[in-house]
Amino acid sequence: MKTGTVTIFYVNAALERARRAGLDIRPYVDALGVSPELLLDPTARIPSELYVRLAMELVKATGDEFLRCGGIRRTRPGTFALMCHAVIHCENLQRAILRCFQFYNLYLDDLRFHLHRRHDEAVITVEFANPDTDWDHTTTDSCLVLLHRFFSWLIGQRLELSQVSISGDAPIMKEEYQRLFRTRILVDQPINALHFKTRYLNMPVAQNAASLKQFLKHSVENLVVIPDNDNSLTARIRGLIGNDFRHEFPDFETVARTLNSTPQTLRRHLKAEGTSYQEIKDTMRRDAAINYLNRSSHTINEIAELMGFSEPSTFHRAFKKWTGLTPGAYRQTGDEN
Repeated sequence: MKTGTVTIFYVNAALERARRAGLDIRPYVDALGVSPELLLDPTARIPSELYVRLAMELVKATGDEFLRCGGIRRTRPGTFALMCHAVIHCENLQRAILRCFQFYNLYLDDLRFHLHRRHDEAVITVEFANPDTDWDHTTTDSCLVLLHRFFSWLIGQRLELSQVSISGDAPIMKEEYQRLFRTRILVDQPINALHFKTRYLNMPVAQNAASLKQFLKHSVENLVVIPDNDNSLTARIRGLIGNDFRHEFPDFETVARTLNSTPQTLRRHLKAEGTSYQEIKDTMRRDAAINYLNRSSHTINEIAELMGFSEPSTFHRAFKKWTGLTPGAYRQTGDEN
């Protein structure tokens, strides 16, 4: 089962942009299938597929891929796809990044994208002319995430980030940024930026017109859902664990041996990716449990068993720690509509 969830903060941000664009958001909330109470819970999450569906509908309704953030229409639906066609024949990542930014900088007056080189580090920056335009920082967050996912897809492998810089006060918990980017996060910085080694700039574009056609069929899903097909330790550990949580998780020492590492080294590398073995296990269980609660008819006791908990009470405590709600309360908020 493909799992993945999105924090309710980003759901509310998309809805608020639509509301400020003059849309009646009630039909979109109803179609989302979650209760208003869930939208008010800052710890809540929804399956990624629901967020993707909402985003696609709002882009269509607002007529703007930026959801008219700040009251301005910037790019009509289909602009991103046109940009992809403009860069797909570039010989390497550097040329693709530069062409991508040249494309968007022609369209956008108040949002600028730049690529800088500093010794052996490449830095991609995203900056609104007036930071207050992006009042909750989520349009900038989305740009950083989508650029990272897209450029990773272009070279056929995860673009490993050495750091992500977030300007001002982070609107979401630092751990959420670490979940999104799997690297070191610095907040309250002068500018928003993705940092990576310059060696990636010389990597050839691994995609072509045929693979782009397939990519664009599911572009929103490809760019929103955190990819598991990368070479990060997080992804490799998730692969070792699998999706059947009824069996006991391998202990950390076993995981380290399987990855030809020592526990100390593995712990250090996971910290550099912004996570830990316990967090990986908790996130996998949490996301799978949320999907079962939202998308299946399993009883809560059955879900507890599927998640590998011998006692439903233990599952209740763990789920409340992860989300702030008991499994029953979480399911109820989704069923009230």
